[in-house]
Order: sequence, then C-alpha cells, then structure tokens
Amino acid sequence: MADYEIDVIIEIEEDDMNVVEEVDDLNQYIVDEGGEENQVEAENEETQISENEEIVILEPTKKLIMSDVWEQYLRTAEIRKEDMNRLVMNFLVVEGYLEAVEKFQKESGTKPEVGFASISDRLAVIEAIENGKLDDAVEKLNATNPEILKTNFFLNQQRFIERIRMGMTDEEALEFAQKELKPLVEQNLAFLEEMAKTMDILRCKDLPNIPEVVRELLENSRWFKTAAEVNAAILTSQTGLKCPKLLHLLKMLIWTQNQLDEKVEYPRMSFLPTGQFTVINPPWPSE
Repeated sequence: MADYEIDVIIEIEEDDMNVVEEVDDLNQYIVDEGGEENQVEAENEETQISENEEIVILEPTKKLIMSDVWEQYLRTAEIRKEDMNRLVMNFLVVEGYLEAVEKFQKESGTKPEVGFASISDRLAVIEAIENGKLDDAVEKLNATNPEILKTNFFLNQQRFIERIRMGMTDEEALEFAQKELKPLVEQNLAFLEEMAKTMDILRCKDLPNIPEVVRELLENSRWFKTAAEVNAAILTSQTGLKCPKLLHLLKMLIWTQNQLDEKVEYPRMSFLPTGQFTVINPPWPSE
C-alpha cells in the first residue's frame, strides 16, 4: 500500500483533471489525481484498474453494412443453376425420396450421384432394420454392401442383442462378442463404453429391475438408431458424406456468421428455415 492516499476519480471534471494520457489507439484515458506518472498496458479484452487510476475504455466501432448494401452484394453473387440443381438432387437422394429423384431428374436433367437401384437397395435395408427384420437386412447388405456388415459396430451390436433375446447361451454370446464386436472396438476405442453396456445385458438379463442404461439397448427405439447408423455408413461408402450437402453448407454459414459478428455489424441471417435477415438501417435519420 502506498504511503499517501489517493482517491479514484469516478466523475471527471475539467478543473480536477491533472494528467490525461492517451494509451494506444483504443480511446483509453487515464486520470491521475496524485500527479504520479502511471503507465497502463491496455489489451482488447483485459484491463486492470489500480487504486490510483481510472480507465475508461470505448470499444472500437465495428464496421457497419446497411441492408441495401448487403442486398447488392447478394445480387452480384454468382450461383449457377446447375450447382443449385445438384444440391437439391443430393438432398433428395440422401433423404431417400426416390419418386422425387425420378421426377427432378426428368425436369432438370440433373443425374443423381448414385443409381436408382443403389438408392432402392439402401432404403430396403433401412426399412428392414426399422421393422426389426434384422436377418432380412443382413441378407440384403451381404448382397449389396457386405463391407458394412463387417465394419459397422452398431449393426453388429444389434445382432448381438437379438441373439440374446432369442435365448443364446452366455458362452455363445461371449464367442460372438469376441469375434464380431471386439475387433471393431480395438479399431475405434470410442465404442468401448457401448461395448461395456452391451456386455452388461448378460449380467442383468435375469434381474427383476434392469438398469436404465442397459434397458435403453433393449427398447424399440434402438432399432431406429441402428438404422440411422447403417444408413450413414452406406451413404458414406456411396457419396463420401453421411448427410445432405445442404446441411454442411448451413453449418458453414453459421460458423462464418459467428466469425463475422466479431468485426462487422451486418444483416445476419437470423432464421435459417426462411432465410430471413435482420434489418440494418442507417444510424442517421432519413431526409
């Protein structure tokens, strides 16, 4: 603590101000009542206020882009119709709207990334899994995409669960887990927790109250999760992506806007389903 007492000035009046130092270019001012020379190191987000000084910081003004200017930017952006058509076709293919794919191809001349037969085969596999017809799904996969059957953890997990439902002995279950599940976990340790929960089914299957974490694996909703995982795996093998390209573009849009928000005030796309923008009007009154 200093030997002299200095009061921090809260309100600055011209008669009371002895020293004003300008720091950097961020409109920062230091008012020192005691006449001592104080140096203040100011950064963009962190400032320290000591007992003998007051720092007043005004954030740098963001660049302002009004709505009319932004609309001009949008109108000058070149987007080819062919690119838009391919984006629409990709969405229809991934979501499995086979009839819409056929009609859109005729109307626009845009070819789907995969053939109609491949789309139909994928939908048949997914439908079989969602309806609990696992043997049918496995048979169809063996005929169309056998690699998925060998490498997809969630599909083999569901096969394990269904064998337990059908009365498979513990020895047979352990043998299946060693052969089908363990190699997949060794390739991807992210499945280790799922593997542990799956093996707990053997321990808890005869209990009157099965723990919730295990019961979730036995619920009907699990079929839909398995179907979604298999669908993503098939799509990745066919197109390189497990979801529509449109979704990737929307995620990129959100990330870009978050980066831009730090530097610019602009008409942000505030509601993605309709593409609605916020309105930025001039800060001065119109004539």
